[in-house]
Amino acid sequence: MAQDSNLLGFRYPASYLFVPATRLDRVEKALATNAHEVIVDLEDAVAADEKDRARDDLAKFSPSRPVHIRVNARATPFFEADLGVIAALGWVSGVVLPKTESGDDGVLLRDRLESAVARIALVESAIGIEHANEIARSGFARMMFGVVDYTADLGISASEVALLYPRSRLVVASAASSIAAPVDGPTTAVGDLRLLTEEARHARSIGFGGKLCIHPAQVDAVNHAFRAADHEIARARAVVAEFERRGGGVFLLDGEMVDQPVVTKARQLLGCI
Repeated sequence: MAQDSNLLGFRYPASYLFVPATRLDRVEKALATNAHEVIVDLEDAVAADEKDRARDDLAKFSPSRPVHIRVNARATPFFEADLGVIAALGWVSGVVLPKTESGDDGVLLRDRLESAVARIALVESAIGIEHANEIARSGFARMMFGVVDYTADLGISASEVALLYPRSRLVVASAASSIAAPVDGPTTAVGDLRLLTEEARHARSIGFGGKLCIHPAQVDAVNHAFRAADHEIARARAVVAEFERRGGGVFLLDGEMVDQPVVTKARQLLGCI
């Protein structure tokens, strides 16, 4: 992935900031933050009786740089109208599809959108999690985890233990299909940056590559949690340097065994710097 200055230190975009489609005046403010991507939301943030007006406003809107759009789910009466508006806009960099539950969703977006528009699956149901491998192989560039809808679907609380299985399914399916690491759902307690940091670090520790943000104040904390730490960078450099000095092979570095997978991981990290 070609990186701009805002993505140095990241393999993929880590922070995605939502802006309601009914508040397009906030888009430029969102773009002025350190968010890697901004998502204009036509779905949950827009009431049913406001969706037509929101689409009309989008058709006349032109942000200073490309942004993503979250459309309404395929099963809703708003989906086709959303895609119709997007097809006429030249500034859409990605489309987020909520309630993604099968590979058919990916095929449909592949056929309906320009190839340059990133297709992102928002997986937020038990069916979607069970079809994670199929979804990952269907042309989506990335998957996101809709924590709130998923827990509502199962009638459970959003604890680390309860969400470990679905999160892990998305991580493994993404890696197996060679697409970007998935993006975790938002922390809904907007003012609790300690909780946000804990959730982001946990998500990163099990293989996630980013997190959704619902307020600008969350962006920097998410970026910090997903960016490689200085000690991780220093260790990766030491591993690669020693590996190259030895010309390969298995060796001990500061008492720890280093083999080819460790070197590969170190090089992946350094490729983001």
